[in-house]
Amino acid sequence: MPAVDMLPQLIEEAAAERTTTMMPKSSAFRLSVGLACLAAVVAGVAIWYPSTPVPAPSPNQRNDRSNSSDKPSSTVTICALRDHSFEVALKLLKESDFEIRSGITVKAVLLEFAPMVRAHELDFASVEGKYDLVSIDQPSLGHYVTSGWVRRLDQFAKDPSLPQLDADDIAPVLHQSCGRWNGGLYAVPLGSYGALFAYRTDILNAAGLEPPKTFAEFMSHALKVNAPPKLYGTALFAHEGEYITADAAPFLWSWGAGLINGCDVNLPARPVHRAAWDTPEGIAALEFYAKFYREGLAPPDTLQFDHARYIGAFQSGKIAMGIMPAEGIGAPMNDAEVSKVVGKIAYATLPGHKLPDGSINPPRAGLGAHSLAISKHSKHPRQAYLVLQFLTGKTIGPEYIRRGGRPFRNSHFSPEAIAAFPYMKAIKEGMLTGRCRPNIPEYPAVSKVFYTAFHSLLRHGGPVGEVMRAAAKKANDEILIPAYPDNTPVIQKGGSSE
Repeated sequence: MPAVDMLPQLIEEAAAERTTTMMPKSSAFRLSVGLACLAAVVAGVAIWYPSTPVPAPSPNQRNDRSNSSDKPSSTVTICALRDHSFEVALKLLKESDFEIRSGITVKAVLLEFAPMVRAHELDFASVEGKYDLVSIDQPSLGHYVTSGWVRRLDQFAKDPSLPQLDADDIAPVLHQSCGRWNGGLYAVPLGSYGALFAYRTDILNAAGLEPPKTFAEFMSHALKVNAPPKLYGTALFAHEGEYITADAAPFLWSWGAGLINGCDVNLPARPVHRAAWDTPEGIAALEFYAKFYREGLAPPDTLQFDHARYIGAFQSGKIAMGIMPAEGIGAPMNDAEVSKVVGKIAYATLPGHKLPDGSINPPRAGLGAHSLAISKHSKHPRQAYLVLQFLTGKTIGPEYIRRGGRPFRNSHFSPEAIAAFPYMKAIKEGMLTGRCRPNIPEYPAVSKVFYTAFHSLLRHGGPVGEVMRAAAKKANDEILIPAYPDNTPVIQKGGSSE
């Protein structure tokens, strides 16, 4: 079978084994086969950035203090997510004189998420890895750190001979949840993801509706404009896997529940490191989510919607409004070659949940980022740090944003940037009240229990309360209680604003 033809099989296998992080394999045979497949896949689908002629540096680039470091001739290899933000940052590095000044040749392998995860796993399991820098999804940080796969960055960040990370400019929720673990700095965000509420201006205007401020209004609006099969009130990002967990999380947070107590929500009456979706508020939130599907307000195949299918449904003109993942915001909706809704999509922060006293909980967007970290195998950690600092640095920020990179620094939200991309104002507001999923090492296993149960009950029917309470008990008994029998203090909070 050709190498590229093996990619779907590799993706399916990786997706079945994990969603947001990785667990070591014990079989030597499986590792050897995986390494062979990986080599073929990388050869077929990786993006390499070869050396290119470098234009004269800008004044800002001349001020970069990496000139002050030693300049050994070395190659730094990155294995990261195939993502627009990474691509923009890498192009800016190649267009600068970074490689000439530093003596470092930068090569990057960019892969889709599941193959990237597999590539990392195989590299870390090898005796001598080939990657210097790896990108880590936010919920996977604890697993990478506690597995000893990445180096602590503090020694480099405090070295006066090296350029600074300008950490105080990184959005606090991303800096904490995507980079810091148990007091140490291990990774730096490059880009961000965070959902916004997307809506068809033509549909809502024709119905005399304003963008919904509450989830109750969201449901009411969806009922009013729903006209299947040509138009559905909304869509759900409900493919089995981390997709549906991430999609349901803002509902849980808005109702006052969460996924794991002490990580993404703080419930004083419940022990830490226990499932947090089976409270009365959590069950009510999940019942509300399920209602969109059960009442036909979302397409029948919404339970198969991954990123591409969800975005494609919006582009087709079949969806009136919904919670849009970061990949679908902006350019994808305005690409006339694939979108039928050019100029018809606007964005706002997520709705809030109206409480019995009439107050409204703030919007709880799901936040996160893929962050760069130095691999334990790097033979050039100092040079790897220099590459990391450039790619995530403040200096390239204005051009990075102008080319469509996702914001992760406070300085990215300049008046000029917001004028060019108005939706950035809503992203900035969402970062103030949004949350990140848990990033303790046990989270992937807990999420699997959650999404397996929730997806199944949507597909096959069943009482939300009964099924999800049983799922919470399973997560506690089989995963969380064995890992935290005495309710030990929180290791790392996952972006809670409380």
